Amino acid sequence: MLPWRVVRILCSVLLLLPLVHVVYLISTATLATLDASPEAWNPELDAYAAQDAKVQLPKHPIVVVGGQRAKLWYGLDDVLAPQPVLMRGLGDAIIEDISYHYERLVGFYRPHAVVLLLSQSEFFIRDSKSPEELLRAVQDLVALDAEHGVTQCFYIFAPIKSPARPQDFATIEEASRLLSDWAQGEEHVKVIEPNRLLADPAGTPRARYFRADGINLNEHGYLRLAVLLQEALEHEPGRLEQAAGPGTF
Repeated sequence: MLPWRVVRILCSVLLLLPLVHVVYLISTATLATLDASPEAWNPELDAYAAQDAKVQLPKHPIVVVGGQRAKLWYGLDDVLAPQPVLMRGLGDAIIEDISYHYERLVGFYRPHAVVLLLSQSEFFIRDSKSPEELLRAVQDLVALDAEHGVTQCFYIFAPIKSPARPQDFATIEEASRLLSDWAQGEEHVKVIEPNRLLADPAGTPRARYFRADGINLNEHGYLRLAVLLQEALEHEPGRLEQAAGPGTF
């Protein structure tokens, strides 16, 4: 029989293990975010590849890409069922990271549609894009996707204002305007504006749609994004029927 002191130490260690695990995950994510190289996300890509090897991948899915906001978006597959959805968020990746890893992150799946959900890291910590720089990065990614000739439609959520970063509001508003103006001339590109459903009448983002960090969305915020995306998809009935078959959406 173990001495009481040893038992107490073991119990303390067991209780601390979840906390240690969380600290490890946060530290790993932080280090990757601060690493300017797009190869910082290779471990996450490897994890997706290992996951894919264990299942039968759907044909022509909707692939959702982006940084932390895309990675934290749970339950979208249930909302859009029976249309198959693959969530492929990468830490706090920016658009250039997604373009760099396009083949593994998007092209490999031969998607029917691509959804881009931008993270706040486009504007601070990992990058500090101007509205014009954001537009060019998105244009480059869309052009890269178009070269593969598979995707039927590319959906882009305009940058989201967050309670914790009011200093980004003006940049986000101008970037959203530039994206919308550009997309009007692109047949297969649609920009979805989410801020109107996440803000009060004055245009200030409501904290109740965000997590405690004031940056990432909570389940209520994501539900509103899902409704917007579902509405956008329903305006493409011919394309969805081609991907999912008649009578499945």
